[in-house]
Amino acid sequence: MKCFIGIYYFMLCIAHFCAIPFLYFLSFKPKYRFSLKKRFFIPDSLFPDAMGFKIHWLHACSFGEVKSLQVIIKSLSKQLSNSEKILLTTTTQTGFYLACKLYPQCLVRYLPFETLIPFWLHKITLASLTLVEAELWLMPLVCAKSKGAQTFLINARISQHSFPNYQKFRFFYRRLFSLIYQIFCQTRLDKERLETLGAKNINVLGNLKLAEIPQVTTHYSCPKQPLWVIASTHHKHNQSEEVLILEAILEAFFKKEGFIHYTESTPHFLFAPRHPERCLEVERQLNQILDSYALPHLTKTSELGIQEALNTPFILLDSLGELHNLYAVAQGVILGGSFLKSIGGHNPIEPAFFQTKLISGPYIFNQKALFASLQNYTLCKIQSLSKVLQKHEILKSAKITKKFNSSNIIQAILSTKDS
Repeated sequence: MKCFIGIYYFMLCIAHFCAIPFLYFLSFKPKYRFSLKKRFFIPDSLFPDAMGFKIHWLHACSFGEVKSLQVIIKSLSKQLSNSEKILLTTTTQTGFYLACKLYPQCLVRYLPFETLIPFWLHKITLASLTLVEAELWLMPLVCAKSKGAQTFLINARISQHSFPNYQKFRFFYRRLFSLIYQIFCQTRLDKERLETLGAKNINVLGNLKLAEIPQVTTHYSCPKQPLWVIASTHHKHNQSEEVLILEAILEAFFKKEGFIHYTESTPHFLFAPRHPERCLEVERQLNQILDSYALPHLTKTSELGIQEALNTPFILLDSLGELHNLYAVAQGVILGGSFLKSIGGHNPIEPAFFQTKLISGPYIFNQKALFASLQNYTLCKIQSLSKVLQKHEILKSAKITKKFNSSNIIQAILSTKDS
């Protein structure tokens, strides 16, 4: 094992050194402006904030995983002593900003690249390391083990789509999983796949995101006409889900006998792209389509304000942190990331919490466990979306049918205090 780790670390150092010029220029892009510099060049130090404390380290990749930790971090924070602290690391800028906002009681840092981990953790007293979902990094586990810390993987999942790739590198994952003390996975199928890769001591708990309670930060009045939110849409393989969904909406609600009919009773449609940096592109594409049918342009929430914008027919959400507030006043949600292949879908629990009508595409391989916890939702291909929308009045509101009990995870992490 020591020989394997040594070879792995040596190869990583070479790859890191060779990638420095590319990473440097990539770091000037707004999406990576802060994260790449902190991860690959000069990590934020843990000194003096972590000195003299036992550290419980949790690592989550991005926005969704960071948000899913609310129950875990809240429970841990209540039960830790004055000599213990929580360190939360993430890899994306959106995840980092959310972590700073949600968890002021934690030390929040970008996760340094694996070559830097041994130096970054130098002289830190580590009690536990908890990885979330598919964040399977070898060097954090190696360093945690060398410090006598217990290691956990929570909310673990391996989708059917990614399982063949894991199997190709089974020799690597067998060694990695030997460094993880206990695993809490989402489904029995995930357990079987993890065991195939060499993982042990696995418990099936369901999806951690079922423990989330979406918060409404601003209460908006319902618009005069029903509101449909087109949420978390993507661009992939030169196709934009926003364009495909708008065309289905026009077919379902506006085209009659070959002509476009728009009345004040027609529902309103709000588009919320998954990545905010795409808003200008989405605005251009959708306005071009609306122009061709002599329909009103998109109203941007950042310009008119959300409450006023809700009373216009087509809306573009370019304001951050508002999606839950809009789910609360929406009649229906079309959940993106699922109409184009290889994205894997998005979290349906949030709109279902507000009992909206819920439509998603068929490509939800990353979210099957969450959809299995719901009832009254509709999956359809993009070619069938207009027909589903034509029958929107008979669709039932989605409901959550299962809950998540995080007590086993909390007990496992806290047991490290007595070990």
